[in-house]
Amino acid sequence: MDEVVYLARQAHEESRFSYITFAPNKVRAIAERAICNPKRYAAMMAWDSGKPVGFVYGSIGEYHIGTGALVTTIHNINVLKEVRYGLRGGRVALGLFQGIETWSKARSSKEILFHVTSDVDLSRTHKFIKRLGYRFIGGSYAKNII
Repeated sequence: MDEVVYLARQAHEESRFSYITFAPNKVRAIAERAICNPKRYAAMMAWDSGKPVGFVYGSIGEYHIGTGALVTTIHNINVLKEVRYGLRGGRVALGLFQGIETWSKARSSKEILFHVTSDVDLSRTHKFIKRLGYRFIGGSYAKNII
């Protein structure tokens, strides 16, 4: 469980949400939820030489105002910064996306939604996701109010 917390902390610290206090107990609860209910939640990790280098967390459920079809949502995916920019980082990311896709297909999900809100490497992420067959369907917007 410490490895999941480590990866989540790294992702949090470089994201636009780094001003929010990191909560390891919430990360542990998310991981435990995935362990206890793998039909609804996915938490996968990537390892390299015994070191955790990436993770993905997703869930599956019905569209919030519809019924009869399941949709997967990727809530968080990250490859460690020191790994991300090399060939190895691409392989890690590809493996995580393939893992969530395999998990989704096994649960008869109709599609995978990936919401990018970290504000990290947006153009690079967009290019990579498009190569994986994802279609751009909108955007995320943020406004500071304090």
